[in-house]
Amino acid sequence: MQEIFNAFGIDARLIVIQIINFGLLLFALWYFLYTPVLTLLDERQKKIEKGVTDAEDAARSKEAAASERTTIVSEAHKDAEHIVERAKQHADEKVAALIQDAQHTASRITADAQARGEEIKARAEEESKDEVAKLAILAAEKVLREKLD
Repeated sequence: MQEIFNAFGIDARLIVIQIINFGLLLFALWYFLYTPVLTLLDERQKKIEKGVTDAEDAARSKEAAASERTTIVSEAHKDAEHIVERAKQHADEKVAALIQDAQHTASRITADAQARGEEIKARAEEESKDEVAKLAILAAEKVLREKLD
């Protein structure tokens, strides 16, 4: 076999050294390149999975927030309608109270005016009686003077 190697110019020591060099190169590439690349790929895959999970969680959160927003808005509308209804009732009550107050005040003013009218009428009648009495006395005095003269 040595003769065949010599015929082709193959040196067994060089082949063994090259096999050792190839093994060392293979180990160095595996240790310094292949393992870090696999680690980097694993980390990247975990980040991508985490990103997908986070995106799904965000989508669920968005849907929940939209549902909650709809609920809150509908409750706010109901509350607003209730407040408006109570305000209308309160306003109607105030209007009714004001109308009743105004009617009471008007009837009191009317009664006062009638009482004053009656009082003025009574004074006018009394004054006219006094005037009539004075005129009657003056007429009687005039008649008596005419008879005496």
